[in-house]
Amino acid sequence: MPSSHAHDCVYDVPMALDPKLLHTRGLDPDGASLRMRGHLQDTVNYIVGPMLVQDFIDSFMPSLPLEERKKIMSSRAAFTGVPSSCATAAEIFEPMIAALNRSTKHKSRAPGLVFENASARSEYPHSLGFMKPHICCYTSEGAASVRRSPLSSRADLGYAELFIEVKPDMSLDYFVDPPLDADAEEIASHDFLAQHEDQRTKLRVDRSFGQHIAYVTEIFARQQRVCLYSVSMSGSHARLCRWDRSGLVITRSFDIRRYPELLCEFLARFACASSSVRGHDSTVNRATSEEEAAFLDAVTKCVQRQLCVEGEELVKAVQEHYAAGHVSVVQVHSADLGKARHATGIERYLISRPVTSPLSVVGRGTRGYWAVQADTGRVVFLKDTWRAPVEQEGCVIARLNTLGVRNVPVVLAHGDVYFEAPAVDKALSLKDVQISRTDCYDPKPWACPVNGKRISVSTHIHYRLVLGTVGYELQRFRGTDELLRATFDVFQAMRDTLAKDSRIHRDISTGNIILVREDGSSEGSARRGYLVDWESSSRVDEQGLSIDRDRTGTWRFMSIKLINEPDEPHTFQDDMEALFYVVLYCSLVHLQHDMDDPQDLRTFIQLFFDSSMFRFGRLEGGDSKRANAIMRTWTDRVKWNNADLKAWLDTVMDYHRPPMHLRAAWSDRWSNPDYLDSFWRSFLEERSLAKDDWVENKIAKPRRSRDSPDTSLVPFKPPARPEVDRADGAKPVKPSATPKSSRRRPRHDADSTPSRRSERLRLRAGQSMPGLVASGQPDDVRRTSSKRLRVR
Repeated sequence: MPSSHAHDCVYDVPMALDPKLLHTRGLDPDGASLRMRGHLQDTVNYIVGPMLVQDFIDSFMPSLPLEERKKIMSSRAAFTGVPSSCATAAEIFEPMIAALNRSTKHKSRAPGLVFENASARSEYPHSLGFMKPHICCYTSEGAASVRRSPLSSRADLGYAELFIEVKPDMSLDYFVDPPLDADAEEIASHDFLAQHEDQRTKLRVDRSFGQHIAYVTEIFARQQRVCLYSVSMSGSHARLCRWDRSGLVITRSFDIRRYPELLCEFLARFACASSSVRGHDSTVNRATSEEEAAFLDAVTKCVQRQLCVEGEELVKAVQEHYAAGHVSVVQVHSADLGKARHATGIERYLISRPVTSPLSVVGRGTRGYWAVQADTGRVVFLKDTWRAPVEQEGCVIARLNTLGVRNVPVVLAHGDVYFEAPAVDKALSLKDVQISRTDCYDPKPWACPVNGKRISVSTHIHYRLVLGTVGYELQRFRGTDELLRATFDVFQAMRDTLAKDSRIHRDISTGNIILVREDGSSEGSARRGYLVDWESSSRVDEQGLSIDRDRTGTWRFMSIKLINEPDEPHTFQDDMEALFYVVLYCSLVHLQHDMDDPQDLRTFIQLFFDSSMFRFGRLEGGDSKRANAIMRTWTDRVKWNNADLKAWLDTVMDYHRPPMHLRAAWSDRWSNPDYLDSFWRSFLEERSLAKDDWVENKIAKPRRSRDSPDTSLVPFKPPARPEVDRADGAKPVKPSATPKSSRRRPRHDADSTPSRRSERLRLRAGQSMPGLVASGQPDDVRRTSSKRLRVR
């Protein structure tokens, strides 16, 4: 039975907690509006479509065996009760749910699956940050679990197999299809994004699709997934969607009233497919109660050793890594470090709550865990990510280990993730690997430009890395002494790596430095700083310039040069500058100074570290950093309580950009790292620095935008347009319960598309459906070449 697939995957996995261990990190409802706009901006360049519907079904869902097809109800007139257009989404999704759940004694639309109104299961169903999809599809067991959960939980997204989001009218579709008979030239000039004359309609369309992406993001974070399917409906018109870490493949729009067989066929195949085909990662399974107890015991002892805490404080600290009833077993297909794709064994690790959760769809989707090696009980760090098709991070770190580089973690195991456990010593290929598929489709002849640009997406490969070093992020330092000692440790790692492997890190940030209490160290001693996350590192040439020329790093800590000159190669000095910004940022947030107004501190951080703008088609910024380097415009405004800290900051700033009276004598203070090394080492040896002066300075939250009610509940009246004939010669279809509107969607020159969607005009496309079902083989041929992900 289809429901049997539920046992071989894990649902409703925990997400990382905020620093106070009170709430899920990154999902604060106050920031929901800003996150939604960010999701839209981040995803628009990774949308591939419109694919023919039948090709989509054939490419991603296996055909139904005859025995399974006997269990499927006829699709004839399946959705006649769903109106073509309404004032609210509820008028569509309520009859839609009834139609999807319809069954007889022996037949149903999607055997083993249940469709429910998830949007009503919320304490504040009309507010951003609390909203849930209109329709969620669950297994029978999943639906029962969701019904038992409180309205305040997000279990709906933790158990969703797929979801359906509804807009009340076709004019609210985020996309616009080219004519079905369009030739290659017409497709190449057709922008897939719909355009809108009416500003209110545009805002509503943007928000609706941004919310759709937000649901996808959260489902990826609350489940162990390779991909996810969803359905976007605009009136009675639907688009099938497939999401993975490379982007979105989306179909042409089709009317479920006129072509019910398309949606019914997709859902029937989906229901009868394995959990892996549905998008779940089958290499993660539930742990036994005995394994959960072993995990809790090992992690508790490690937390106690690292933080030196007891009692209730220890219990609370363990919650950062453990959620009761949510321990899983993850497989790592360990690779021989000398053989890039050669299986040498499978190792099992126990995991629970991650310390980092993915908060975007496209990209690496990294989770980081304190894990327990199932066989030995050793606590390790497990990184689960989707890497670019370049040298594996584990190979880089293993080489640094061999070369004796200080203060980098030790590699225990690593390897790509396979759909099935490979046999030992078996030679493996990419077809065995969990790999993105969106990148297979961007070169297809039907793929249209999006937002005026031809879409080209990168390949991502699922990868796991196990490190023998665990610790806490840098911002958990106890005082000035530990902050400056840990960052000096990292400076030594940077210097060793350059000297021994001609390599630079290229992403020095607070998140990539951890504090580790090593065996034998006393409770009062400073923890050692380790430099982690080497996936963006690059070799340098004889001039010290990065061989990999893509700009990469964390914007907040990026050097002035890289922010303003993205085509310039990265150097060791850029990493030095980033390390200085790390110390400055940590000091502003967690050491004592006179900037006690939360709004002033927020303004400083926002303008100095985070400010950016698009200039000449590229992201730039750093004006405040440049002004401060020349005139100390910003740092002179801060009066530090700790004179030692001020002395360190002033000296490093003078090394970086010497004041006028020292410019000639100190011209090489930054280009030659020996000077900084010597100063820093002597500074730590000669001064008795404060050990326990960490504070939590108050930083004002961003002003909350006035979130409007859920668009599905606001009656929709599309703006009136003159009625014209469609480009394909057919007459416009008059939607029910809405004013007349044009069904013509004129195309335009992609080169003339304004860069901001708020400046573009609405485009509409013809709605004739013939050709949605294509003859021939499924459109699923993988490219042999792959493209490197650019991290910005």
